[in-house]
Amino acid sequence: MLDKDPLLSASEQQLMERCSAYIRVDRRPYSERKARYQVAADRLHRGGFCDRDILMDLGAGGTELDYCLRTEHGWRGRYAPVDGWIDGTDLETWTPRRRPDWFAALEILEHLQNPQGLVDLMKAYADRGFVLTTPNADVVDVLAMDEDHVHAINREQLEGWGIYVTTHTFYGTPGDGLCGLWTKEPIR
Repeated sequence: MLDKDPLLSASEQQLMERCSAYIRVDRRPYSERKARYQVAADRLHRGGFCDRDILMDLGAGGTELDYCLRTEHGWRGRYAPVDGWIDGTDLETWTPRRRPDWFAALEILEHLQNPQGLVDLMKAYADRGFVLTTPNADVVDVLAMDEDHVHAINREQLEGWGIYVTTHTFYGTPGDGLCGLWTKEPIR
């Protein structure tokens, strides 16, 4: 159990405790999970992502996207992690205090009761765009993958929200993952 933080509400403290337990669950090593970070980095760069940009990583967890961008792509921009484990942020009700150039929401939407709410928020607050990844509900039983998964999302749903979607292999079954890119300006 975490020490009580007088600056956090009881619900924020509970969220941090839940997220702390979740982040400690055994995970496959980075080398086996890095495909999603590499695909997200590739999509960001295709969207015009550069060293001058600020990336706000929603549900950042262990900040592995930052690691991938810096070590494998040489990115030198500003990285802002947002996560219930890091700062008690509840992405169901959160509103950013600053406008980043880009958002990343990797493996997040399936954890939310209202995933479209977060997509709409990213559209409203991103100066340039966002990237997201999620398990592909047309290929895998998303709700059975993890007890914290509450929403199964497929390609058509993301495309209906105006997101460009590509299919990838993130978990070992061909086509089991989706990556979405949305940009404010059309990509040339």
